[in-house]
Amino acid sequence: AFSYTKGDGWQHDINTNRRYGAQDLLAIRNLTKFQIDDKSSALLNIHYTRDRGTPMSPQDVDGDAVNGTPTGTIGVGPTARFTQVNVGQDRVGRKEDGGGASLSFERVFNFGVFSSQTAIDMYRRSVYDNYDGESVQVGDYHWNDTYLAQSHDMHLRTNIAKIFHLTVGIYESYDKIDGAYTSYRGFLFDRPEANLTDHFSQQNLSTGVYVNTVTNITHNLDFIASGRFSYDERGFHGGTRNDNGVLGSPAGSNLSYLNTSHNYERFTGRVGLRYQVVPGTYLYGTISNGYKAGTYFAAPVSAPQALDYVRPENLIAYEVGVKSSLFKNKLTVEGSLFDYEYHNRQTLFVAEMPGDITSLSLGSISRARTRGGELSSAIHDLIPNLDLRGSFAYLDARAISAVNNIVGLPLLSNVDAHSALPFAPRFSWSAVARYGIDINRYRLTLQASYTWKDNMLVALGDPNGQTNKISSMGLRMEFAPKTSKWTAAVYVDNMLNNHGNTYSFTGSDNSRAQYLQTPRWIGVDLRYNF
Repeated sequence: AFSYTKGDGWQHDINTNRRYGAQDLLAIRNLTKFQIDDKSSALLNIHYTRDRGTPMSPQDVDGDAVNGTPTGTIGVGPTARFTQVNVGQDRVGRKEDGGGASLSFERVFNFGVFSSQTAIDMYRRSVYDNYDGESVQVGDYHWNDTYLAQSHDMHLRTNIAKIFHLTVGIYESYDKIDGAYTSYRGFLFDRPEANLTDHFSQQNLSTGVYVNTVTNITHNLDFIASGRFSYDERGFHGGTRNDNGVLGSPAGSNLSYLNTSHNYERFTGRVGLRYQVVPGTYLYGTISNGYKAGTYFAAPVSAPQALDYVRPENLIAYEVGVKSSLFKNKLTVEGSLFDYEYHNRQTLFVAEMPGDITSLSLGSISRARTRGGELSSAIHDLIPNLDLRGSFAYLDARAISAVNNIVGLPLLSNVDAHSALPFAPRFSWSAVARYGIDINRYRLTLQASYTWKDNMLVALGDPNGQTNKISSMGLRMEFAPKTSKWTAAVYVDNMLNNHGNTYSFTGSDNSRAQYLQTPRWIGVDLRYNF
């Protein structure tokens, strides 16, 4: 299979009229199944992707006001149209290549099923990003790195006495990143070629064993128990170089440097009950714990402590819910309530760095909590030819502990106790309706969709780091033979042409930059199945 996407950019530079946000994406995949015998099979997956698109540029709405230049000189101003950006002669481009292979093997025995999966992937990118949204180099970036990722998992699923279902397995994964991330800040430091580059190599190794059990206590009641023992190693070698003598130190000297590794073990698990109320309807409740591995912040930063190791994040999760399928699967309902308690929650912060600049960094909140609920439902042909789907979610995600610095670096604005967490919209919901009309040997399908997401923070300690409420409506009409040999469709996305702020932040010069929704798209979609 292959997929190719090509599209012009929808953003226009106010001074050069160049376009940004263009797409040029190719993906290729080959799946080959080997039926070794009637009980053994293997699946080989070989894939490759290539991206030559042009990155979107944010809008800087008050860069001119902050730096004392006329509106439109380096930014776009607060009244710019949603398609307008100011990139100037800054270099912007994308060159990404990635690919790999995986081999899955399955063998059926009288006592169970053995599965094994081995995968390896490689990725290379060189991306120039006008991250500051200005036509001068206040915070432009060059992301230049190479990734290697490898993993292997083996497990056995078996039933014992028909009431005890057991899965045992082992896993191992390794990945390595070699990178050179450059931040261009010539305008900020009044030097034509000023930049900072983080040259680094990071290695991550994880391995462990796991077990999962389901015990049928009664005909309608199951007891679920699982556990995993994990061993992790995280190593980092490198740091940020002062390439052109910025911030007073000699050119080529290190502003920050680490050569360290951390290793640790964790035991995580889950226990729960699942009860069948009636056939097709289940109630469940679980208590589990988990963790996110420790990590390093690899972006170029002028403060040594901003590069420090961020400890693992730990989580205790409580969840109750229901899953139901009624009227011969014509109505499905899923819902849950949850309570997540975090310790050392890894979070993005905006901190003040040496040289009177601000920068994004990674730190932790000693205690945080997320509570909420989700509900989704689907109706299939309860009314002939009509399908309805909908979902709703509520989140109350807050920091329990206050934060006013990251390893001694002051935040741009302090985070008080009970402040909202980033990337956690309070409310969100979506709905889709599809209606089919039979016309002899053909079928006409009409579809309407709508999504809505509440505003949310994108980083802590940043007074500009908050999105708008985002909504989007779409319509689609498809015409196809009942054999589905081909499909012709017309569609419109973001029909109301909304232009909400999907991501905003404070730049290195303390100006405000923002990314906006893509505009209304109207198109034709033609498909043919060989």
